Amino acid sequence: MKGMAAIVSVIVLGAVLILVGAMMSLSSINEGQISLESQKRDISQGLVESCVEEGLININKNNTLPAIITTNFGTCPVTINSQTGVSWDFTVSSSVNVKLNRGGFVTIGGWQEQ
Repeated sequence: MKGMAAIVSVIVLGAVLILVGAMMSLSSINEGQISLESQKRDISQGLVESCVEEGLININKNNTLPAIITTNFGTCPVTINSQTGVSWDFTVSSSVNVKLNRGGFVTIGGWQEQ
């Protein structure tokens, strides 16, 4: 009888330890996925901001904006929403909308991350 209680105790303790280990592993994997997603989001945002800055330079220097902007970090599609005279409204990669006026220099009237 005493041997049976010891075996049952070892089995229960082993099951509890396996359950705790599995939960810790799943929690660790989830944290890793969250961290990776955050890093990818930061890289993507950096690319878009780099493309916006290149677009602003193109508008300031040449008064033009290409349909695709290429930087050292990658490429971004550009959509010109409107352009009348010195007023520009464009969207880069469907995530940043910029409104600006180009007179003697570029004045940003709005920067909205979507």
